[in-house]
Amino acid sequence: MKRITLGALDYGLAFGVDRALRELMERGRLSALGAIVATELWPREFRPLQETAEKTGRKALFGITLAFSGDRVSPVSARMQEIYGERMFKRESLLRRAFFRLLPDEVLLEEAKAQLARYSVLMQRQPDFVAVREGLLECIPLARLVFKAIEHADFEVPPLVISPVEAGLTSLRLSRLAKAHNLELLPKAAPLPATGDPEELHRLLHNHFDGMSDRSFVAAIPGRSDDRLRRDEPAKKIAIRECQYEVLASGRFFRTLDKKDVFLN
Repeated sequence: MKRITLGALDYGLAFGVDRALRELMERGRLSALGAIVATELWPREFRPLQETAEKTGRKALFGITLAFSGDRVSPVSARMQEIYGERMFKRESLLRRAFFRLLPDEVLLEEAKAQLARYSVLMQRQPDFVAVREGLLECIPLARLVFKAIEHADFEVPPLVISPVEAGLTSLRLSRLAKAHNLELLPKAAPLPATGDPEELHRLLHNHFDGMSDRSFVAAIPGRSDDRLRRDEPAKKIAIRECQYEVLASGRFFRTLDKKDVFLN
């Protein structure tokens, strides 16, 4: 039997998404949930997530998705707020700065520490895993800062780290770097197919998990539409979210896992 970690990493973006993710977690249809604590909704949405974590116990993983870039997020640390205001970096800007060795290392380190602390204090538990939004952990200089922040948090049990890339040279470098900080990298596999057609998704999932290594992390973006989501995301992405929610919530999905001898870890 193959163990797969099926998880969503964008809790905190919209009420419809958050409700759908909590439901899927409580029903055992997802095995990992990452919260973005740098969103406007997090101060209101952490309490329902606490309840979900209590209901599921150790059957699922609850973690944090660190955000240094992208929309709908704002800096958490006072230092980053003071220097850069209420907006995060653009992904391309951070990668360019990293290429020229111009990353604001101390500012990013303080931001990572602040987000980790915000999660731990409000959730009253340490994260089971750490991911980084928009795949930025593939940037080795930024990965070093993230691993340093995790080390500084001095968690009783080191959290897993979600790899942003599939097997290859970058993944190997990240794995070695993580090991040097006493951290374990969870390998990345292909995310759930991006389609808005539930029948097509059911069909594609029949062979989707073939060839994946044990414990691979498979990303999903299920959700339900609401006013905030319709304002912030294109209709095509919302259709993908609702399609994934419908399929994951169905009994047919679990029957597919049984046929393929796949267990949600």
